[in-house]
Amino acid sequence: MTEASGPGQDAGSRLVGTWTTELDNDGEPTFGLASFSADGGVTSTQTNTKNIGLGNWVATGEDTFEYNFHILATDEAGKLVGEAHINVEGQFVSDTRWEGLGGASFYDPEGKRLRGHGGSKVVATKFGIDK
Repeated sequence: MTEASGPGQDAGSRLVGTWTTELDNDGEPTFGLASFSADGGVTSTQTNTKNIGLGNWVATGEDTFEYNFHILATDEAGKLVGEAHINVEGQFVSDTRWEGLGGASFYDPEGKRLRGHGGSKVVATKFGIDK
């Protein structure tokens, strides 16, 4: 069970909002922001990418969820050189923090998978309106 979860507070209702993320990228922290909408949309950005990621999420249990997003990769001239598909499974440890494991697959412009990896730790903290 999560700390301080109220009646009807399933993983989906707690996930909606904006989160700071920290990904363990082979021992180096990679920071980002992710926003989860009530209709299942995800918008994400990370410090190691040039473009935002767009995708979807779904609650998989009372305290668990999964999401994915795609990021377009371009060269310096803006030409499409591929796409990254990111997948994360998360679990709430409180109403304002979750932890999970993520992975990525990388594709060329024709959709051929080039490489991938999994098992990277992700930690996220929810934030509200700055005062």
